[in-house]
Amino acid sequence: MKGIWWILMGVIVMTLGLDARAAGKKTDADKGGRVVAYVTSWSSVMPDPFGMTNINYAFGHVNDTFDGVRIDNPARLKRIAQLKRENPDLEVQLSIGGWGSGRFSEMAADPELRRKFAEDCRRVVDEYGLDGVDIDWEYPTSNAAGISSSPDDTANFTLLMKDLRKALPKDALLTLATISSANFIDFPAIMPYVDFVNIMAYDMASPPKHHSPLHSSETLGASSAESAVNAHLKAGVPAEKLTLGLPFYGRGNGPYSNFTDYRNLKIAEGCSDKWDPVACAPYIADSDGKLVLGYENPRSIALKCDFIKEKGLLGAMYWDYAGDNEEGELRKAVADAIMHQGYPARYAAAPRFNALIYYSEDVEEAHRQFAEQAVGFIHKLSYGEGFTYTVAKSFAPYADRLKEYDVVVCLNNMPREEKERRAFEEYMKAGGGWMGFHAAGYNDKDTGWPWFNEFLGAGKFYCNTWPPQPALMEVAPGMHTVTKNLPSEFVAPACEWYQWQPSPSESRNVDILLSLSPKNYPIGIKDIIEWGDFPVVWTNRDYRMIYLNIGHGDEEFTDATQNLLLVNAFRWVVSPMLNE
Repeated sequence: MKGIWWILMGVIVMTLGLDARAAGKKTDADKGGRVVAYVTSWSSVMPDPFGMTNINYAFGHVNDTFDGVRIDNPARLKRIAQLKRENPDLEVQLSIGGWGSGRFSEMAADPELRRKFAEDCRRVVDEYGLDGVDIDWEYPTSNAAGISSSPDDTANFTLLMKDLRKALPKDALLTLATISSANFIDFPAIMPYVDFVNIMAYDMASPPKHHSPLHSSETLGASSAESAVNAHLKAGVPAEKLTLGLPFYGRGNGPYSNFTDYRNLKIAEGCSDKWDPVACAPYIADSDGKLVLGYENPRSIALKCDFIKEKGLLGAMYWDYAGDNEEGELRKAVADAIMHQGYPARYAAAPRFNALIYYSEDVEEAHRQFAEQAVGFIHKLSYGEGFTYTVAKSFAPYADRLKEYDVVVCLNNMPREEKERRAFEEYMKAGGGWMGFHAAGYNDKDTGWPWFNEFLGAGKFYCNTWPPQPALMEVAPGMHTVTKNLPSEFVAPACEWYQWQPSPSESRNVDILLSLSPKNYPIGIKDIIEWGDFPVVWTNRDYRMIYLNIGHGDEEFTDATQNLLLVNAFRWVVSPMLNE
């Protein structure tokens, strides 16, 4: 009898678990919430099976005879489904539909075609070992996507959901993707049949408005993720059956295409990266301040995930996995926030300073390579530090606007024209900040800017090592903020190392933070340096500045210790704003 009792208890527990999933409620297996990742048939990247709870494979379609399912790239669907072998908790569904995918209206209107379609969905689930289907009919009663439609589509959609629930295995998932406005569907009628609803809270507007802000704002527009969620709640969808959709792409115009994956996002010349503190959304603006690209970054994703938890939603959905960059910044931000408990609020609530990032393309190739990689490095810093920045490839347009910026970062050049130089001198004397790299401090006999020698705290360029090579660095003793968490010695990536005469160490106002170790001598092959004082990083106490003789080639960001040095230096030069 005791054995029978435990068997009965086991059956009851299993049944409760299935009912909870069928109701769209979170179970222990959900690990804090659902993360639904759309993975496309036309991409080749294989997802990390532990980075989400659900994969929606895009797409299947209503077939040409209106009575079954046609799958795009079925071989890829098989490979995606096999990810369940690595993570048994992962659930994989086939998403049927997508923008421009039709024949729904004809199929759903005919009881026999509808039944056969539902039965074929069951066949697909069984054949591919799937956990269910996701219906992405865009949209019942609408022909905006160039598909057929009927005034009866909404009612027939409900009948389709009913037939699918009847045909699919009892524990299979049945979900759908919906427009942000919550139009076109009778939600109270379909709720008994569906597990949860994925809100496509994107493509809600076009530039100069943002297509996916968290909140409405005067600058970025009225449509928002918040309004999309509220529309679905008002339409009758319980919060625990909603996932909020997040785009891994931007919508733009002007210098940007209408659709730009996050992995391809760059700051166009003359544009700047902005943050709207009301909308909690990043965007890129042109020289007039008008939005030309609205997108997401890890900071805005984190804030949306906080919103998801505050509203008691089931979780997050995103389109699409392949749109993220190689580091997976966006998808990791979602997984950290939604799937894992105890998520801390790690991102600044508002930007605390504004930076001008200047570099020239008319320079040595290795200096251009460094500058382009440095822009990407600083872009990533902007997520956590909460700052905005403008990338400029010409200094002239900003000479009269330097007071708008808390720090000027010169990656491979200095101001060259007299007007630019006067403006920069005034900016620095008024308390402006400067961070200069490598060629931005190259000041030889032909430069003709005596003040810059005084500002840099050094004489003219004297010589350099050649070819570029790694070198052992010595950290100056003491507890300067920039170097206090660095080892006393480390090997820096390959660079051509500049020497000045007189050395900046001879200036009473200069603090040397990092030097090339004498253990390197002789250093160089073509141009050899055998002795001498060799500062690499220093600051002039008369100004809020720091110079780093680092910035040659495409290997500068390959060393963790040097990267930490760069972050420390950046934080130090902007510390007055961080401490306000």
